[in-house]
Amino acid sequence: MYAPRGRRFRHSVLALPVAAVLAAATACAGVTSHAQNASGAGSDAQNAAAIRGLPSDQWSDLHRQATTAYPPKYKGPNASVTAPKKLKVAVITCLSILSGCVSPATGAQHAAKHLGWQVRVLDGGGTPDKQNAQMLNALSWGADIILNIAIDPNAVQDGLRAAKRAGVPVGAGSNGLDSPNPTIKPSGSNLGYAFDVGPDYAALGQKAAQWVRADSKGKANIVVYSDKEFPSVLALQKGLLDGLKKCKDCTVQPLRYFTGNQVAQVLPQSVVSYLRSHPEVDYVFIPYDPAAAAVVPAIAQAGLGSKVRLISVLGSQENLNFVRKSQVQVADAAYDNRYMGYAMLDQTSRLLTKKPLAQPHGENLPFVVLDKGNAPEAGSDWHASFDYPTTFDGLWK
Repeated sequence: MYAPRGRRFRHSVLALPVAAVLAAATACAGVTSHAQNASGAGSDAQNAAAIRGLPSDQWSDLHRQATTAYPPKYKGPNASVTAPKKLKVAVITCLSILSGCVSPATGAQHAAKHLGWQVRVLDGGGTPDKQNAQMLNALSWGADIILNIAIDPNAVQDGLRAAKRAGVPVGAGSNGLDSPNPTIKPSGSNLGYAFDVGPDYAALGQKAAQWVRADSKGKANIVVYSDKEFPSVLALQKGLLDGLKKCKDCTVQPLRYFTGNQVAQVLPQSVVSYLRSHPEVDYVFIPYDPAAAAVVPAIAQAGLGSKVRLISVLGSQENLNFVRKSQVQVADAAYDNRYMGYAMLDQTSRLLTKKPLAQPHGENLPFVVLDKGNAPEAGSDWHASFDYPTTFDGLWK
């Protein structure tokens, strides 16, 4: 799930999420208070919390849950596989000016060094025509496998048919089409991918909801924007809305939808117009970072930056810079794109040696909500704290 593209999956379930379920945050009511001291007295805040039936530290606990990475330790595959020798791997990015498309390719390049594989990264250019052309270029280069990053299979049927004729499998990452998300079959007679590596988007949406609830202390008035073109966005949306339902004093505005071709001009104007006509709204959710990057300056220029707090998804460096500066965007639900590169090569090894693919196909890709308190240093992507490169290397020996 990343950048606006031409045509994309048009399924009702943005199948990105599912499988791993995070520990659910405490509901906004019905929890016994631990705030009072032994004498039964407490601060005004503690007493107020007790009246509501909430522990006084509930919001900090909820914030901690949201900003703590899942999984806390490596939960990828543990079955070893003898990796093929001297493979040629073509990785095609949705659009190489977007860090979320490039980071998984970079991860694949790092992983390939330990395997002795050759990786060639090709720029999909952000359009189906260019993405199909790059798949043909990959076949001409002699690729043993093609890996597409955030590219809808319905948009690259010419490339997929050519790969099938050549006997070259095609895998993918960041589309939300495969487990732990609902497995979505291509429409009609269209060809699909051998596997698609992605995070549990619904669970990531739940974490985003935890963060909003904690940050607003259970009082958020939020407008949620969504894009039906991406299965990942729809899965994320479901997790987010399910999480926000746990907050009895939060207000969720009617869903607002947009399409990828509206990101540059229509979406920023639409968001500003909505905020002006609904001054009670204090949180805005945008489903992917490239769209948020267009909306943030529009909100700031409209003089609304001090009134609303925006959260988005992906962990792109541009958006994390907004977060560090508290420049309208204050949080980002991110996942480890470098891990995605390793996981794609792991699944490639299993596929090409005719071993069962690791389950879930997303290989428990790590994710977290980043804010000013835990964002990585400027110029850095977010990575899980555990040493998964060494673990993967050990599996491939």
